[in-house]
Amino acid sequence: MPRAKAANARYAKTRYDGAENRRLVLEAALTVFSDLGFAGASTRAIASRAGIEQGHLAYYFPSKLALWQQVIEAFAREGELYLAEHLTPDMLRDPRQAARQVLPGYLRSYAENPRLTRLMLQEFSVLSERHAWVVETIGKPVWERLRPLFQALANVGALGDATPEIAYFSMIGSALITFGNPDLIAAMTGADPRAPVWIERAIDHMIAQILIPA
Repeated sequence: MPRAKAANARYAKTRYDGAENRRLVLEAALTVFSDLGFAGASTRAIASRAGIEQGHLAYYFPSKLALWQQVIEAFAREGELYLAEHLTPDMLRDPRQAARQVLPGYLRSYAENPRLTRLMLQEFSVLSERHAWVVETIGKPVWERLRPLFQALANVGALGDATPEIAYFSMIGSALITFGNPDLIAAMTGADPRAPVWIERAIDHMIAQILIPA
């Protein structure tokens, strides 16, 4: 093969590396979907942000919905995986201590990816086919991971008069609204909601709201 053709072949292979392109597209799609919502986002805008041709994007993701689902799958599983690794059945013997050990790390995942958190907040707030898919694919598995902990907290009176469901959704709702809107919070209050100290204080407050002192 002539040198020029060989060089072009190497360039093409690098430029259209499948795994790298998928990563670029998913990251671009997360940004565009979180900023514009599903209806406002276009595959053209996503491809442009990823630095690839729109037609090439369709090679990886046949539709905007398929791309949106892959974005959720790629970025939203981290919280569930964290719970699977850090919340063990034996910890439920002391549910208050378990909550203090496990919940901060889980809530921190909302703060560390505010675009994903805002995207999840958008989809949990509307009734649609996407909403139902998020509930079944992401929402219910996380709840099933945390249900035993919240039930154990209720059993020892740590939730006060709240049921496990009330306490759980109060905590998750606070995390979605707070960590999904850092720019809004900064604009309204002048605070820096991305600062580590601010995030940790917010997490402490969220947990304190659902845990009644022994």
